[in-house]
Amino acid sequence: MLTQRPCTFILSCCLLWLSGCGSTSAWRHTEIVPIAPGATIHLRVAHAVNGRLPRMTPEHLDTLLAATRKTALEHFGVHLVFSAVTETSVDALLAQIPPKVRQARMSEIYDFKSGTGDRQRLSAAILHTLHERKTELADALAYARPYLPRTAEPSTLQEFSVVLADVMLARLDDWRALKADDGKPVLDDTPRNEWIYWDTLGYGALPYDVILTNQLVASAEFTAVEVHTAIRGGLTTGTTTFSRTAPYGSFVFWSTFPFTDTSALSHALRGDEDYTPTQAAELSGAYLAHEIGHLLFKFGHPFGHRACVMNPASMLHYRAWHEGLDAAQCRIGSLPEMRVGAIPEVYNLDWLRMAQQP
Repeated sequence: MLTQRPCTFILSCCLLWLSGCGSTSAWRHTEIVPIAPGATIHLRVAHAVNGRLPRMTPEHLDTLLAATRKTALEHFGVHLVFSAVTETSVDALLAQIPPKVRQARMSEIYDFKSGTGDRQRLSAAILHTLHERKTELADALAYARPYLPRTAEPSTLQEFSVVLADVMLARLDDWRALKADDGKPVLDDTPRNEWIYWDTLGYGALPYDVILTNQLVASAEFTAVEVHTAIRGGLTTGTTTFSRTAPYGSFVFWSTFPFTDTSALSHALRGDEDYTPTQAAELSGAYLAHEIGHLLFKFGHPFGHRACVMNPASMLHYRAWHEGLDAAQCRIGSLPEMRVGAIPEVYNLDWLRMAQQP
């Protein structure tokens, strides 16, 4: 994750007191698979569909993946070969999470639907992630300030984390108000929108490296809360995270909802822009290459370096993000965040053992 949480990438161990996710000694790094320049990379793809929400056509999914191939070649010098897209349902996919692992992670979810979540614990979790990423307050503020309340003047990372928690929950309420075509809330009573569920899929026998979905993933957690996710109200465009069956140690899930949704809320967060179906597919595919950078090379987030594909988009300003890309100005290794292995993938050994138990 990193990611895109709207992008998000699960990085290092979470603290026992902070997230309830187990002993810190249970965390391990996956091995980094060396990738030679010009390598051909084969990736298995699925499309997980929520029938209540708008979806891309097979033709537009092809357009999306073509844009990913093009952008990955330009910025990373690798040739991606995607399998035929396997269609499944969101419910069928999430049902594959090992029950014991799912139960172990429930304490990480901030219950925003009932209004009983622990706000103080959420801000503490954001602060932990800021420290974990070695975040510089000035850099993070420069990135986030346009989307914070005008009265917000945090002078420390702790104050900044409180502001981010407030912004995250306020905008998450906006997502809760969004209605699907059937008149019911897009964020219903199911866990389909919960990032923790999607992030846990890789502990099962997941047969995919890339999962595309039309599901809106918007939620709040006590772990891995990224700056760019918080200011969007907990919305995740995509995440790269652990997978025990994947050749590169992780998989990507990628939501097309932020690109295709035509609501006033998405329109505003995109900078008052809407996309044609083809434009949505092309921009989504280009941005998916960001997650491929996490998947294959474990790159970080060079915030503010607009030329870099690994720089997260501000809010949902995907077109502006795409227009700023320049592969020649952001080569592999040119920045600390662009070094191979900058953010190694991790997994929880206790959860892995749970998943492998009969």
